Amino acid sequence: MKYLVNVVALVLVVLIVIGIIKFKDSDSYYAWQKKTERATKGVSDFMAVRKNNMEMEMSPERQRPLTFIEKEEKLKMFVPTVFDSFTDKSWKDFWNFIYDPVQDDEGALAAKRYREKSEVESYLRYRYPKPFSNFREDHWHYFWEITLGDA
Repeated sequence: MKYLVNVVALVLVVLIVIGIIKFKDSDSYYAWQKKTERATKGVSDFMAVRKNNMEMEMSPERQRPLTFIEKEEKLKMFVPTVFDSFTDKSWKDFWNFIYDPVQDDEGALAAKRYREKSEVESYLRYRYPKPFSNFREDHWHYFWEITLGDA
């Protein structure tokens, strides 16, 4: 009796190992493997997006200054045809467009990013063609120096 229980346990282990080997050689295993790969890739993508979004919230690459008054005055002197007519709401929208991150997609896998300088430049060229379509590289350099404090 004592040995019978050990033999039955050993036979059970052997049958489980044989079942695993047969499962690994079957098509079901590869389908299962692909399904788990997709699931783990989905989870890792989700975690990467969440990590990116948290990093942007904790330490954004574009820091808003405490006040925009000085920057607004410099921009009014630099391009008076556009910025002199700005209202408080226009300024708020302008600064939000530059400093706020955007989300390209909807849903759980929507990563936040900042607009690139070229995106902002093309938007300004479209919205205010009179002065911005004539800007050269040195003009844009000075514009970014005023708005972001860098070149």
